Amino acid sequence: MSNYKLYYGNARGRAEITRLIFAQAGQKFEDLRWEQDEWPRYKAEMPLGQVPVLEVDGIKIPQSISIARFVAKQFNLAGRDNLEQAKVDSVVDTIVDLMEKIIPVMLEKD
Repeated sequence: MSNYKLYYGNARGRAEITRLIFAQAGQKFEDLRWEQDEWPRYKAEMPLGQVPVLEVDGIKIPQSISIARFVAKQFNLAGRDNLEQAKVDSVVDTIVDLMEKIIPVMLEKD
């Protein structure tokens, strides 16, 4: 059985989708969070110098959507066959496109 550690700041953000997949699968994982001012201590240890990062049996995987897809596949939540997986991927990629448009609006200063 694999050992999972999810690294992210003390927020939902880009790690939340993976947390939800773990919850749906009933899979225990270590949810390692830190406050924003603590981030510089961890940055050098993270692939690409960013989070979220999923560590699986000592191997660190970066990129939130790659992590979510990996975890969904691990627990048979990504589609029963290649066609169904492609449909799931298209929904995920559409959401990513949408978020790229929404986030700048959300961060806009009045």
